[in-house]
Amino acid sequence: MENWKLDLERIKNLRKQLNLTQKQLANLAGVSQSLIAKIESGNIDPAYSKFVALSKALEAESKRKTNSLKASDIMNPSLISVSPQDKLKKVFRLMRERGISQIPVFNNNLCVGSVADKMLSEWIEKYGDKLSEIDVGTVMGEAYPTIPSDASSEVISNMLRFYRAILVINGEKSVGIITRADLLKSM
Repeated sequence: MENWKLDLERIKNLRKQLNLTQKQLANLAGVSQSLIAKIESGNIDPAYSKFVALSKALEAESKRKTNSLKASDIMNPSLISVSPQDKLKKVFRLMRERGISQIPVFNNNLCVGSVADKMLSEWIEKYGDKLSEIDVGTVMGEAYPTIPSDASSEVISNMLRFYRAILVINGEKSVGIITRADLLKSM
């Protein structure tokens, strides 16, 4: 019985997260708005079929809203980058201070590479104590792919299966970055 109560409380929370009114949810689920009000106030336990209808409506709306998100909705507009001439100690400092694990490398407003914490063990083995003084350009990996700011969440999701990050562009200018963590936050 306790789990049932928690699920009923989730209905209200999910409805609010999706910015739905009780009336809108009622229309989507094919139930009355007063039933939703009674459920949310704890004054009634709905029939199982009504609970299922509400759950399905909330799930469908969540999927619809997630699929309607664009890159500009998901991206982190705080684009932290380094240049090929910067030293790795700058990369380490930025990663530590900002709590990030990867950074694009830009040269004249063009992404020319990337550095990621997963490369660290390779670098330590190769450069040892001199690691922090190595130029970023010496060790950088591939540049991140770019997508327009109106790219769909479906495109983003598929690309993030293969890339650690994606740069969002508006015209020719990079305006943000999307990682798997950014995609998760948007859901």
